Amino acid sequence: MLIDSHVHLQDIQSEKVRASLLSRARGLMVGKFVCNATRPEDWPLVRDIARGDDRVVPFYGVHPWFADKVATGWDAELERFLSVPGAGIGEIGLDRIKSEINFARQTEIFHRQIEIAGRLARPFAIHCARAGSDILGILKRDLAPRQRFMVHSYQGSPEMLRSFLDLGAFISFSWKILSRGTEETMDLVRQIPLDRLLLETDFPYTQPGKLSPEANVEDYFECLVRIYALAAQTKGIAEEKLQDAVWKNGTVFLSGTAAR
Repeated sequence: MLIDSHVHLQDIQSEKVRASLLSRARGLMVGKFVCNATRPEDWPLVRDIARGDDRVVPFYGVHPWFADKVATGWDAELERFLSVPGAGIGEIGLDRIKSEINFARQTEIFHRQIEIAGRLARPFAIHCARAGSDILGILKRDLAPRQRFMVHSYQGSPEMLRSFLDLGAFISFSWKILSRGTEETMDLVRQIPLDRLLLETDFPYTQPGKLSPEANVEDYFECLVRIYALAAQTKGIAEEKLQDAVWKNGTVFLSGTAAR
C-alpha cells in the first residue's frame, strides 16, 4: 500500500482530472493522500474532497506565503474545520525566500498553528525555506510532548536533519527534490532512519520553479511510482520493504498508531 504524504488535490483545476486520479489510484493501491490546504479560501474544497473519498486526509492551515492575507478570526475558523476527527494542520511554516512577506507575521501565524496543533493533538506539516534555524528554535520551545509532525520536501543540511530527527520529526522527500539525483540529497535519504521516512509528490507542484503546472494524471502516477523506486534504490532495500515502512510511518504520523 502506498501513501502520498503531501499533495494539493484542491489545486487541480479540473474536477474531471481529480476524479480520474482518485479512481485510478485504487488500482495502484494508493491508500492515503495527505491533502494540504494553504489558506482559508481553500479549506472548504479540501474538506469536500476528503468527504468524497475516505483515502484523502484533510490538512487545514495557513501557508507562510499567505500569512499577511488572513483576516481576523482565521484561527477560530481553523479550529472549526479541525472539529472533524483525523484532520491535521498544514501546510504551515516559515519562508525566508519570500522576503516580501513580513517574517514577523509569518512567525506569528506559524506559532499560533503550533499552539492549536499541540492543544488538539493534531499532526502538522511544515514548509521550511531557508528558515530551519527559526523553525527549530520555535519547535524546541513550544512543541508539545509526543507531538507528531513532518518536514515536507526536505532540502536542508545534515546537521539540521539531525536536529529535526531529535525532536521526533518525520522527514518527507518530494519527487522534485529526489529527481535531481544530487549526491547531497541521496546522502540525506541514507541518513534518515527507515522508521522516519515519508515520500510525497507535492502534486500538482512536481516541477521546480513551476508554481502551478497543468495537472496530468499520467505525470502524477509516474512521479509517485518513481519516487518510491528511487528511495528504495538509495536506501539499498527491496521496494516492497520500503513501501511497507513508509506506509507504517504515515499511519503513525497521522494517527499515532502503528499499522499492523
